[in-house]
Amino acid sequence: MLARRSTLMHPTAGDSDLPLLVPAFSSKGFEFDITGKGKRKREFSMLAYELADFGKYPSRSVLVSAYDLHFKHFQSPEFPRTPAESHLRKACLVFLDSGGYELSPDFDLTELRIFGYKPKNGYWEDQYEEVLKHFTRSDRTPPLVIANFDRASIGQPLERQITAARTLFNRYPDFIGDFIVKPWSQDSKVVDPAKLSDNDIKQFRSFHIIGVTEKDLGTNLIDRIKRVATLRKKLDEAEIAAPIHVWGGLDPISSSLFFFAGAEIFDGVGWLRYAYHEGVAVYRGNYTVMKQPGVTASRQMNHAYASLDNRSAMEELESALQQWVDFEGQSFDMFNENIRDHLAKAYKVMCSKIPGLKGV
Repeated sequence: MLARRSTLMHPTAGDSDLPLLVPAFSSKGFEFDITGKGKRKREFSMLAYELADFGKYPSRSVLVSAYDLHFKHFQSPEFPRTPAESHLRKACLVFLDSGGYELSPDFDLTELRIFGYKPKNGYWEDQYEEVLKHFTRSDRTPPLVIANFDRASIGQPLERQITAARTLFNRYPDFIGDFIVKPWSQDSKVVDPAKLSDNDIKQFRSFHIIGVTEKDLGTNLIDRIKRVATLRKKLDEAEIAAPIHVWGGLDPISSSLFFFAGAEIFDGVGWLRYAYHEGVAVYRGNYTVMKQPGVTASRQMNHAYASLDNRSAMEELESALQQWVDFEGQSFDMFNENIRDHLAKAYKVMCSKIPGLKGV
């Protein structure tokens, strides 16, 4: 059985139980507005309001992008002197993405591509380091989990990716390093753990977390699941306990399947685009039709209800995944009744196709 319950140890925040379903905030693909005039004129993301509301309540984790912090996308006009990082203080763990997602024209696999996207100029490795240095100078530095600058790693030899990540992480010993593996040859678009040698795997030993983006795992769901399982199996054989983080894999169904295959951390902006209802993701704009106040609810109320209920749904799913491990994969009763049979069937198929998984 590759799935497990474990603990992530942070030097300043202490222990956090896994799995973690991490709600992410990114301006990419969301609406922008303008505030100020002349030299004070700037763009801000409409998610600035969502982040401000999110930050009012304690949370187990949250993810933001250094790209958005650099451009002050989450600094709302209502609070012009309140930096976005002030909304992160009630999170037990703050995952800081290097901006690779925002610098890429591609979207997560769960996102609708309704328009073209072009990143802003003026952001690269140096700007990411400036954001990191800003946090180290703060008197109230949140418990950060930082990613390597993976956008510069695409097509680079694995050894060079590892060296660059280690160099960065060593400069910030009070933070946890989350090493995102990218395709390591110019002609490959997939991270295939089956092609990693034993020596390659041993090089991962110094990292707290091993990450891979969902889209870098392949196009077919079963292929992505197999590659997560292969990576977990190789790490286990090398006695490397670091959890696997699937970037962009936050969805009630796919998160569960990736967890069965051995991953433990999942993030994404899907929770801001959909409503999690009875174990599945549904169109957010119609969410209140299925509950009070019903069809008359405004768009703003729809979003408010969905955001709050999505947080509860993610916490419930975290608990269900832990219980599933406690029952050694023999029971699916802890999942919502609408999806438990589907998850059980999917796991049986996974067990027949992936070595190392335990049958039901």
